[in-house]
Parts: sequence; C-alpha cells; structure tokens
Amino acid sequence: MWNDLRYALRGLGRNPALAVFAILTLALGIGVNSTIFSVAEAYFLRPLPGKNPAHLVRLVSSTPQGEDDHFSFPDYRDIGEQCSAFSGILAYSRHGGFLRVEGNPRLITVHYVSRNYFRVLGIEAHRGRMLSPDSQSSEAPAIVLSYALWQGLFGGNPGLVGKSVVFNGRSYAVIGIAPPSFTGLAKGLPAEAWLPLSVSYSSAELASRKFRDLDLVGRLKEDASARQARTQLTAIATRLVNEYPASNAARSFGLVSESQRLAKALVPTSFLLALTGLVLLIACANIAGLLVAQSETRRRETAVRLAVGASRWRLVRQLLTESAVLGLAGAGVAVLLASWLIHLQPALLPPAPIPIGANLRINGPVAAFTLAASVVAVLIFGLTPAIPASRMAIVPALKNDGGRVGGRSARHRMRSAFVVGEVALAVVLMSAAGLLLESLLRTLQANLGFDWHEKLLLVDLSPRPTVKNGKPAEPTWEFYERFAHGVAALPGARRATFAMRPPLGMSGGGATVPVSIPGVEFPQGQPTINIKFNSVAPNYFEVMRTTIMKGRAFAESDGPAAAKVAIVDEAMEHRFWPRGDAIGSVIVVDGVQFRIVGIAENAKIEDVHEPPEPYIYFPFAQKPVGEGTLIVETARSPRALAPEVRRRIQSLNPGAMIVDVMTMSQLMQDALWSDRTAVGLAAGLSLLGVFLAAIGLYGVVAYLVNGRTQEIGLRMALGAQRSEVLRLVVGQGLKLAALGAGVGVVLALGAMRLMASLLHGVSPDDPAAMGAAFALALAVALAASYMPARRAMRVDPASALRSE
Repeated sequence: MWNDLRYALRGLGRNPALAVFAILTLALGIGVNSTIFSVAEAYFLRPLPGKNPAHLVRLVSSTPQGEDDHFSFPDYRDIGEQCSAFSGILAYSRHGGFLRVEGNPRLITVHYVSRNYFRVLGIEAHRGRMLSPDSQSSEAPAIVLSYALWQGLFGGNPGLVGKSVVFNGRSYAVIGIAPPSFTGLAKGLPAEAWLPLSVSYSSAELASRKFRDLDLVGRLKEDASARQARTQLTAIATRLVNEYPASNAARSFGLVSESQRLAKALVPTSFLLALTGLVLLIACANIAGLLVAQSETRRRETAVRLAVGASRWRLVRQLLTESAVLGLAGAGVAVLLASWLIHLQPALLPPAPIPIGANLRINGPVAAFTLAASVVAVLIFGLTPAIPASRMAIVPALKNDGGRVGGRSARHRMRSAFVVGEVALAVVLMSAAGLLLESLLRTLQANLGFDWHEKLLLVDLSPRPTVKNGKPAEPTWEFYERFAHGVAALPGARRATFAMRPPLGMSGGGATVPVSIPGVEFPQGQPTINIKFNSVAPNYFEVMRTTIMKGRAFAESDGPAAAKVAIVDEAMEHRFWPRGDAIGSVIVVDGVQFRIVGIAENAKIEDVHEPPEPYIYFPFAQKPVGEGTLIVETARSPRALAPEVRRRIQSLNPGAMIVDVMTMSQLMQDALWSDRTAVGLAAGLSLLGVFLAAIGLYGVVAYLVNGRTQEIGLRMALGAQRSEVLRLVVGQGLKLAALGAGVGVVLALGAMRLMASLLHGVSPDDPAAMGAAFALALAVALAASYMPARRAMRVDPASALRSE
C-alpha cells in the first residue's frame, strides 16, 4: 500500500492540471453536501442538549384540534409527582424582554424555567452556578446568562457573577454563566438568559390550569421505557379530565421520544441531501470521465503491469489508491469550503431584533458524513474506470494499436454515458429550481388578506407608561392611540393605526384566547377551544386593506366602556355558523361576552401558506395588550420616514422602547425567507450542476475533435464548408445533451412528486418548468460544444492529411 501511495503521488505530480481540477471538482461536490448536512444536523438531527440525550423526551399536550405542546403549571406539577417513569421533568417558556446595559435597553430572548431545569439536562455552569431546586425561593431573584451574551454585552467580565443586572425594570442577581455550547432547548432561537418561573409569572398564572404557557421535557429513568411513560401520562391525563373538566376536558398527554423525533427529521434531511447528492454524482461523473480519458495515455503501462504478472485486483488497488489520494485531498478542501459557507449563516438569515439561527459547526457527525461522502465518491469515480482498465487485451495494448477502434470507441461511449448522466441530473436540479421559483411567484400573486404592496412602515414598540400611586397613569391602548395620532401628523404620513401584531409578524401569531360559543358544542365535551386573535385599532382594516365581507368594522365608539364587540374571519363563520348568520351572535372569552359585528376576509396569520383558520379581532380598547405595533401609511418612501417616526415616538414618550422598525415589504421578505432560501439553494445547486455538466460535455466534444482530426481534414479537402464542420461537431454535443435532457425530464417527473409539499399553486409535473430545464440544457450544450467546434473549423486539411 505504501508503494501504491508513493506511485499515486508521483503520477498525480506528473499531471498536476488533472489533479487540481479533480480535487476542486470533488471539493465543490463534497463541500456543498457537508454544508447542507451541517444545517440538517443542527436543525433536525442534533439531539436535545445535555447528558445522555437518548433518555430525554418532549412531552406533548393534545386536544381534538391537535397538539399544542403547552402545559399549565398545575399540570406540570401533577405529572412530576405522579409519573414514576421519569427521574425528573423540567418546564420552560420562551419570552422576550429588555436588559438594561449602561443605561440602554437591549432586547434579549429569555427562557422562564423550572428550578430543576439545568439539573434534569445535566448542564454545568461555565462560571458561577446554575438555578437548582436547592436554592430557596426567598432568595433574591436570580438570572443565568448565556456565554454569548456574557461575551458580547459584558466583554466576558469574570466579576459579573454576583453582580446585579436590570431586566424589564427589575433587578436580578447574576448567579452563573452557561457553557458556550448550551443555547437552550429551542433550535434556531438561542436563549440569552434564564429566569426562574416563580419570579417570572404571577401567582395567579401559576395557579391557573387554563394558563398554558409551558413546554415540558422529561428524563426517563434508566430502567423505564418511553412506552411505560406514555401509559402513565395517559392515566394522569384521564384523571385530570375527571377532576378538572373545566380546564382539562378532552385533553390528553403524550411524548415524543428520540427515535420518533429522528424518524420525523429524516424527511427534510433526506430532501436536502437528495438535492446536494445530485451535485456530488455530477462531480463524480466528471472526474470519472477525466480518469477514463487519462487511461488512454496509460494503456501501455497497464498492459505491461498485466504482462509481468500483476493481478486484476492488484491493478484495481493501484488505481483506487490514486483515486483515494484525490478523494482525501478533495475532502480536505471540502472541509475548508464548508467552514467558510457555514460562517455565511448570519448573512443568509432574515434580519431580526434578537439572535436567530442554529449553532452550525464542523462537529463529529459532520466530519463523519464528510468522510463517508468522500469514500462513496472515491468508489464511484475510482472503480468506474479502474475495472474496465483491468480487463484490457494485453497484446493489442502492447502493440499500441488496441485503442484505435474498439478500445477508443468503448472509452468514448463510457465518457459519453457520463455526460448523459450529468446532463440528466442537471435537468432534475433545474426542474426543481424552476418549480420552486414558479411556486414563489404564485405566492407573491396570491391574496393574503391584506395589501402588502402599500407604503407601510411597521414600528414594533413596548411603551413604558408613567405610574401614579403604583398604577399606570393611563391604559395601554391610550398610549398607542396617542402614538398613532402623533405619527399620523408627520409630513409624509397619511394615517396610522396600531395592533397587537401585524400579519405574518415574527412573534405573537400563536396567541390564543379560550372561546365558548352558546349553542355550539365542541368535540368530546370541551367547554372552550383556543382560537387565535388580534387586538386592533378602529381603522386597522382600512389601513391594511383587509375587506370586511359583511357587517361593519370597528368604530371609535367601541371603547372600553361600550358594549363588547368582535370581528371574526370567514373561516370561523363557515366552521361555527355554516348558515352564514354569525353577525349578531355572541362568543364568550374569559367569561366576557363579545357580540360579532363583522366578518373579515381570511388573512394569513403566521405563514403565507397556511390554510384558512378561525381568527378573531377585538378592539384594542376593549382587549388591550402590553405590547403592540404601529402601522404607518406613508405618502413617500417608508424608509425615508423611519427616522422622523422614531424621533416623534421618543418625544411623545421617552420611555418607549422601540424593538424594531421595518417596512411592510421587508416583513414580506422575512415571511418568504424559507421560500426564497429554497429557490436560492435549488438554483445554486442547479447552476453548479450545469457548470460541471458543461465541462464534461466540453471534454467529450474536444476528445471527439482530437480523435477525428484527420477525418475533418479529409472532409474539408473534399470541399466541406466550415459551417458543415461546425454542424457536425456541435451536433454531436447536442445529441448527447438532448439524450441526457430527455432522461432528466423523465427522472424529474418522478422525483418532483417527492417535493410536492413544498410547492404551492404549482403541479409537480408542470410542463413549463420541465420545458425550461430541457431548453436550458440544450443552450448550455450548444455553448459547451461551440469552443471545440471552432477549433475543428480551423483544421488545416494539408497538415491533417500529412500527419495521417
């Protein structure tokens, strides 16, 4: 093996151009696959953080409407006390808040957690200590900071532990710093601090079984199974239904084990790796074609080895060693490429006021995947030319005449087959990119229930009202109303409104209220069901261009002292009032009656692709919330008006904290981020695949021209025109491309059905996308064939005949 390795290195040194091209081609194929696998590993495959993650399970809470994953604190307490299959169960909830640093507020992501949170996970402090059940609730409020926040905001000050910080206007003692690798249990939304539940929620919220805001994670005992835990959870849920029907009717408990989570993660992971795997196959075909061409110059060497007694396995081993050297070098460059691509994650994520994105890194699983991809690639592009080379006829090769007809034509057919395969795979990638692009364009043209093309500026802010005698001087809705009137008076502003959240906003879309409807029975005797809602100003529908289909919109007279009113969307009317008589009906929310006065068109709430669902609008004055968003309609560019809006808000209330300012078009870009990312990924991979396929086709046509120089010279000597030679050579390339594109369309017709769930308003077998991919493949083939065709046109007939 050592001799094989030394000989392989010397051989590659004699042909550095081939080695460099093969290594770079392989690095592109493997590097892209490693990068995408690192994304899949971080978002889908990586287990929950902590010791022995296989014993950690997520608990889920379900109703006939589906899983909502959220538990009340009394439910959490009962499960912890009665479920013996767990050694511990933790609870947490994700929130945002303002940490004051050097007098300036900074929005951070905070997790409210049970005191056994870190103990159940097995997370040790990087500095200081963590929250624990041993600490007394009577102690000063404590906070644990993330390593990234400690480094970023406090410069890694080792003296911070034991000091106090101000969060949401309250002082907390910093008791510890989390380890660098721990960012919480929410993938893609890293936690920056952890606070105990006992000081984060009110006693009324912790005592209520209807207040469901907690996610639960349990650690199974060593001798317990997920099935035992699931059985116990079912028994506990049944007992709570009987004891507390007002809050737990028709509610069941379950869990998602690590094996279940991985099984679910295989679908998106397989899709991502299937796309990038096509690029690797194209790269392997390209390198295999190069090695087949190189074998032409090594025929005599190979024949001599066989003649002096080398076995076919010995020869294959030597050629595989050479391929392995290429594979190892390509894998090394691929790791560098993947590391660089991984660091591009922040630039590819949508802008957000809080940190988002997973902790991508070249860890053990990614390194193992890279090695496995390299081995598979070496076997593909190494064995393909090695096996035919070991079976050559020795005598003709030694006489140097075995390659003129049979041998050369066989190798040419092999290289042509590689090119056909490359073009076919490239067409599959181009078809995927075309379908995803068409889906995105259809989404942009769809009716979302509001007009996002208007000149709208969104200001997400959290007011800090002045306090008199321990109470707010005026209600929250009056603050927002004052902001709206003040901003609407600015030059360049037409009008302003406000709401708890804008449609498709990053947070708050899942907020629900428990609703009961007199005369309507819910499944399995549920007293209430949770329905998503929004609190809006009277002119919200007019500014957002959301149509009131029946009834009326809110009016200024719908104040806090007026009769309670609500507007529901079409989906809610169709579900609960199928005869279309919802207007005038009453719904009960938290014991308060609201009369329906209007029906609004269905609007997208959290996702542009979500199906219509029941939704309720309340007047902000009648159901105020603590935070909201100003929506300003402008007469000129919203971006240009943003600084003036900021100054006006600060002048109206210096304590108001502006979380984020963006235009409506920016919000739509963020909402379509996953769609645009899918299009960009597929387009990038298809361009890479087309580029590699074009290089392979160029090589085959150039090889054809070199082998037919005498024939071309004879044709021209007999009167063939340059245009005829051009058609001859280009025709050869187009034939290969047309065959490959045809095979690719057939493959795409089957493969695109696997991504049907990613397409919206587009059929997986859309002829426009397939036709465009076919036409583009031929256009690229024409360009790749033209260069060697021009060289063929310049062949001197006399020189070609003399060389013959």
